[in-house]
Amino acid sequence: MTISPGVDYPLSWAKNEKEWLYYLQSLVERGLIRLPSEKNKVLNELINQIEITAAGWDFLEKNTQKSSISDPVFVAMSFSPELTALWENSIKKAIENAGYNPYRVDSEPHADRIDVTIMTDIKDSRFLVADVTDQRQGVYFEAEYALGLGMPVLWTCKKGDLGNVHFDTRQYNHILWESEDQLRETLFNFICAIIGKGPKRRATGSS
Repeated sequence: MTISPGVDYPLSWAKNEKEWLYYLQSLVERGLIRLPSEKNKVLNELINQIEITAAGWDFLEKNTQKSSISDPVFVAMSFSPELTALWENSIKKAIENAGYNPYRVDSEPHADRIDVTIMTDIKDSRFLVADVTDQRQGVYFEAEYALGLGMPVLWTCKKGDLGNVHFDTRQYNHILWESEDQLRETLFNFICAIIGKGPKRRATGSS
């Protein structure tokens, strides 16, 4: 492919040309792409003949494989210890009761770059639940990435924290919770009404 760093840098979510060139050089150093011509390293010029290496294709194949989890649902939320019980007793159970498999990026160890893992897991999900309590930037990023993929996002937030929600996402309907039991019941009902019951629930008829 041929790229122009000064024009094409938004393709990599880089904030400017310098950051875009840094990403390219990092890919070269990792052996994922090659730049056959020496002049390709000159700034402010067209970079021609960028090629994906064999290692690069292996990386792409590995990171675009479908998840081994059946009907996964990505959960984006603060990992604060104060919200651990909310995850275990409310969000996780509501998703499971609806017939899906909830997943947080900290659920299991992995050796991949965290951003690659997150993006792959979101792509493989049926929908995403975003609890914006504590206003973590990563939660907003993950939710907006899912929206960019055209994926349904269910927003939740502790009632007392609603006033701190970012104005870019405040227009979305948020499930406001004050207790674990309340969120578990309300989120379950939202999932069943908006997404539909998952295969496990349809097969077993569990409640």
